[in-house]
Amino acid sequence: MNRQRIILDPVFPTEEETEVIKLLNRVLENETENGDSERLKVKLVQVGSEAIALPESLYQILRQAAHLMAAGRAVSLVPIEQDMTVEESAILLNVSQEFLIKLLTEGAIKYVKIGSERRICLGDLMAYKKQPTVKRREILRELAEFSQEEELNENRVYS
Repeated sequence: MNRQRIILDPVFPTEEETEVIKLLNRVLENETENGDSERLKVKLVQVGSEAIALPESLYQILRQAAHLMAAGRAVSLVPIEQDMTVEESAILLNVSQEFLIKLLTEGAIKYVKIGSERRICLGDLMAYKKQPTVKRREILRELAEFSQEEELNENRVYS
């Protein structure tokens, strides 16, 4: 199964747009920093039509894009499949494929096997990524110890 990855062209803000985007970014940042339980409702209004409130997921994308574009950076959206390969998942977590396979084997992240390939649900990856750093560091320490033990065993075999 060959999945086609769609990468949309980057959007570069002009100097004029950057100033407006900086203002928008400040509004969006202030809204999230004030700690009010009632979040500012962002709405789109088309002339002569009623306002449509942005869903939370789209609001978060807008906030991230505004932050980057306010800094003068180009932005591009990349759609991500819900079920990801080991390679895609490793890139998302910024770890090696071998390390990710070890996490999958240990049960730290759920996966399903389709034929001989592992598929990882994006939701499970994001849940793992949000785990407290302390827990991840403990797992890393255990893996480092395991790696050292394996290295010692290999040296004994080949010596």
